[in-house]
Amino acid sequence: MLNWPIKWPDVAFEPAGLDDVGAIALLADEISRQHYLPDVLTESQLACFGPLAYAPEVLTAQIQSGVRFEWILHAGRRVGFLAYALRDGGERLNLGKLYLALSSHGQGIGQVALRRVQAIGEQQGVKEVYLYVFRKNHKAIRAYQRAGFVIDRAEVTPCDNGFYFDDYVMMYRLEPDQRQHLTGKSGRPEPP
Repeated sequence: MLNWPIKWPDVAFEPAGLDDVGAIALLADEISRQHYLPDVLTESQLACFGPLAYAPEVLTAQIQSGVRFEWILHAGRRVGFLAYALRDGGERLNLGKLYLALSSHGQGIGQVALRRVQAIGEQQGVKEVYLYVFRKNHKAIRAYQRAGFVIDRAEVTPCDNGFYFDDYVMMYRLEPDQRQHLTGKSGRPEPP
């Protein structure tokens, strides 16, 4: 059992479905531009990445395949979203998306969202929660490490137009003998 609260005043989660695909795509584009440009991705890289991740038909297919999307609400206002799905026969939970408006950073909202996903993983009996994060996304990497995620490996995946995704795969293990607690330390060195 995770030993920290997963509730935070004025932070709530609301299911998002097929009717929300357009709103998710718009918010993803807005947040991506604010957060990724120019330090994490170039404009050209974002132009490649965006349609692969947030085109309405991509989001629709994800929802129809069982990926669960949730709005992140702060004081009743949508400030972001997350998406997660069971993988590998239910042994792992993939946090595929966690997007939070820049104006909501630094308020603990992202940590509440991460704790929620970790708690869902625990409730589902998975061994680990994992995610992919751009290696240049230092702010997100630090946030994930504060939540107990560790860098498992680096992975480079080809994208369209000669671009590639340069990611870290980060893990939060839930196995009983390896249970982690949110200590603010990842147990591994800072990424380069």
